[in-house]
Amino acid sequence: MTEVTVARLERLGMLTAAWRWLSRWWLNELHECTPKAWRHLLQAKTAPRLFIWDEQGGLTCHLVTPSGVHEKRFAVGSSGRSQVDAWLAELGCQRDAVQIGIALEADHFFQRRLNLPRSELDALPRILAQEVIHRTPFQPAEIWHGARPVGETPHAGVVEFRHWIIPRDRAESEFARLGWRGSDIDFIAAKQPGGEPLTVVTFGAAQDRDPPWAFRATRTLALASLAAIVLALVAVETWQSIRAGQLEDALYEARQGVQNGSQGAGVSLRLLALKAVPGNLAIWDELSRVIPDHTFLTELRINGNVVSLAGLSSDAARLVRTLDASRLFAGATLAGPITPDTAERKDRFRMTLKIRKTGVGRAVKMAERPES
Repeated sequence: MTEVTVARLERLGMLTAAWRWLSRWWLNELHECTPKAWRHLLQAKTAPRLFIWDEQGGLTCHLVTPSGVHEKRFAVGSSGRSQVDAWLAELGCQRDAVQIGIALEADHFFQRRLNLPRSELDALPRILAQEVIHRTPFQPAEIWHGARPVGETPHAGVVEFRHWIIPRDRAESEFARLGWRGSDIDFIAAKQPGGEPLTVVTFGAAQDRDPPWAFRATRTLALASLAAIVLALVAVETWQSIRAGQLEDALYEARQGVQNGSQGAGVSLRLLALKAVPGNLAIWDELSRVIPDHTFLTELRINGNVVSLAGLSSDAARLVRTLDASRLFAGATLAGPITPDTAERKDRFRMTLKIRKTGVGRAVKMAERPES
């Protein structure tokens, strides 16, 4: 049972990874195809960020959204996730779309300055990991760390960063003191005098999280693709139905022309109509296939699409059902009573049946067709 559960989880993980890859590919392509004048509109719709810190014995919740800033105070240790979720719901924010972080005093962090060439910005995470190992007394598993640029204009192609480091046990004790768990936190911020907290440590899950507009774009793509597939299937089915109806009408008119001796129908249509009616050889072949060994015929007549039979059988009543279930015949009925033959020790019968028409037309056309 455990192996089955593990296999299911592995398959679910593979599907999740494939979906994330498809989503990111779609977002990258969307970003590349979007005009530069419109890109700032997409980038502006960032996820709301909730900063939580301790202030004068109370817990302050500072929510920053694209539409504005909201604040709420709770008692320390008593708010928990439930009250914050209720407050976010009152503001019309979805909990999963909000990044939550704890803001701590700056003296809780170890701070370092780091200068990095602008050409090496893409390698910043790897450089920070090397800095921790070779230039600090900490081990990577013991801390959380991150870097923020100081100022916005690089000097001579060099960007100055401030490296923020906090021990995990110290951060987790602060989380617990404020009534939160580490699994509920997306980032850690540093409080600044007279300003909004500065996000300095972003956890991996929060870094990989896509902004709300990304989820909406991906969901819109999936719905649009599904709608396009459904519409295409409906269009193909409708076209096939219309085309089949047109062919059936043309075939019916051609058959009528053949039966009435009319020359109005084209040669190809009349030949097609004649080909659609099973020939005598096909009728003989089907009769020899379905008639059981204990039955033999004494009379056989074919008149248009009506076949008349007479003969002897050990079970004439069942023979009617057998012929009616044939792929070529339909409407098998007895043309008279079944009479026993004492000499042959069988039943004499007479019956009629109709030949099934290939490419049957519409109900109205079928009602108008002659029976013989």
